[in-house]
Amino acid sequence: MSSQKFTQYLLEKYAADFQKATNHPFLEQSGNGSIDIEPLRSWLKQDYLYAYVGYPKFASALLSKLHFPTPFFSHPTPNLSKAFSVLSFSLANAKRETQFFVDTAKQHGLDVFSQEANDGAEDGGKGLLGEYNEVTRAYVDFLQATGALGSVEEGFVVIWTMEIAYLTAWQYAKTYHKELAAADPASLTQTQQALVKFVDNWTCDEFVEFVEGCAEIVDGAGIEIGSPLAERCEEVFKRCIWLEQRFWPQL
Repeated sequence: MSSQKFTQYLLEKYAADFQKATNHPFLEQSGNGSIDIEPLRSWLKQDYLYAYVGYPKFASALLSKLHFPTPFFSHPTPNLSKAFSVLSFSLANAKRETQFFVDTAKQHGLDVFSQEANDGAEDGGKGLLGEYNEVTRAYVDFLQATGALGSVEEGFVVIWTMEIAYLTAWQYAKTYHKELAAADPASLTQTQQALVKFVDNWTCDEFVEFVEGCAEIVDGAGIEIGSPLAERCEEVFKRCIWLEQRFWPQL
């Protein structure tokens, strides 16, 4: 049995792919405040659809698969208790987070429900996929399929992968963010003011702790490297990273 943590194994094996998913020109320009309003608004719309439609259904399906001992909560294992806490938090937080960036975007003239925000969708939101672009639709479908058909372990690998990719991406953006964050807010454009709030929120200590908690659940799930379960979990990790690489808009 390998002593290496499963999360560490995945990040090391697919380091180049993970970097490609989390280091993107969109993030650089979002960090330094030079991003054009159109791709930012379009990305916010797609991220909203993913987070508000796909994520809660997936987390709910995963929560329903947790097996609690009888009588209820009599002797839950530490990993089971943490899994319940993480999923409960993620469901509540999905609503808070989507409302936060919708409100922030609207406050600063980045209305994600405007027609301009449909630029990334098929035929401006009038095609067969509606307001979704192809990658967002694929991501939501993947989440729903994994929630319905995947194991609990696969599900938590997906949650951890999505969250660590998101955190790492915006931490990367923050490396370009120092001048913007230090500037007088009155000297910034409305878009730049929104970006300061977004970057700070998506790299906050609470989010870091949440991602660390997700990793602890995966590493405590007894996924033995090289086992059939590990191979299935590795496959969903790769699919997540593939989708993350393509979720950023073309500039």
